[in-house]
Amino acid sequence: MAGCAGAIGCALPRVGHAATAIILPTAAGNRRFSILYKGDRIGAHTVLYSSETGETRISTEIHLLVKIAFFIVFAFSHRSEETWRARRLMTLNSETVEHVETLHVAGVATSQGFRVVSKGGPFIASAATLTSNSLWTPAVLEQATVVDAQHGGIIGVSARKFADERIAIAGRQVRVTRYTLITPYLAGSIWYDEENLWVRGEFERDGSNIQYELDT
Repeated sequence: MAGCAGAIGCALPRVGHAATAIILPTAAGNRRFSILYKGDRIGAHTVLYSSETGETRISTEIHLLVKIAFFIVFAFSHRSEETWRARRLMTLNSETVEHVETLHVAGVATSQGFRVVSKGGPFIASAATLTSNSLWTPAVLEQATVVDAQHGGIIGVSARKFADERIAIAGRQVRVTRYTLITPYLAGSIWYDEENLWVRGEFERDGSNIQYELDT
């Protein structure tokens, strides 16, 4: 999949608009998605914001659980907390449990850049980096690489604008922009409203198609 993402990244044009400013949402922009597979709810993805003393904290939680009869066939959980100051990522701490393995990623802003430590060892990313959890802003789609908040290191991102659309959210029609997105771990579509808030997603992960429906 990583090779596929690299190849497609060369073929697809980048997002074709001016650079999107990274505007950190307030608590009013909190996101709570139900994750659906073939119409059944298999998990949730939550993004919560809080601000104090000039910093913004962004907490992300993802939980997936798939059962057949009484047997668990897939389980995944991810928790992370980022602190941001002056629109720059200052710290990252995460824990991911996937395929019975627990992974930890820690990052901190330094004078050399954003230093990430994980199972694969230390790595220095750009001081202006975003993370793979930064789907809360369409600015993430303009990045060539981001810090992998689940596994550590960096991963490539390829995205392009697909269409301006109207979709139904909570029984009302909302104007949105749809983008296609490819990383080494998922591919699909993501939608943002006119305030650049994430409102929907459709992704392929591990060969399965899942949908993100915004809880209201």
